[in-house]
Amino acid sequence: MLAMKITGIHYSVSAKVREYALEKFANHDRFHPDIQFCQMTIREAANFGYRVDVSMGLPHHKEVVAHCEAETVYAGIDGVVDKAAKQLVKIHEKEQAKHRNQSDRHRIRA
Repeated sequence: MLAMKITGIHYSVSAKVREYALEKFANHDRFHPDIQFCQMTIREAANFGYRVDVSMGLPHHKEVVAHCEAETVYAGIDGVVDKAAKQLVKIHEKEQAKHRNQSDRHRIRA
């Protein structure tokens, strides 16, 4: 399971919100198996609602950063989960394509 740090700025994170966020991020390991850390920050947005920020560390100094503003905390968490998942899939596909190309080069030379 992914170790996740959840903090609130001018917002106290309840157990229900914490549990919801952990549940949503529980299966992000399948998109990229080597997530090193994950940090979520929840704050009240300047205009309305809430802003949810997520930062995930990957090997080789890669980082996934996603932000979402929404009327409710839960909608913000859902939005940021979708954005982070898209970024993780894109990074994972690039890495897989790179490895496939390297194996093709070895096959051609042999």
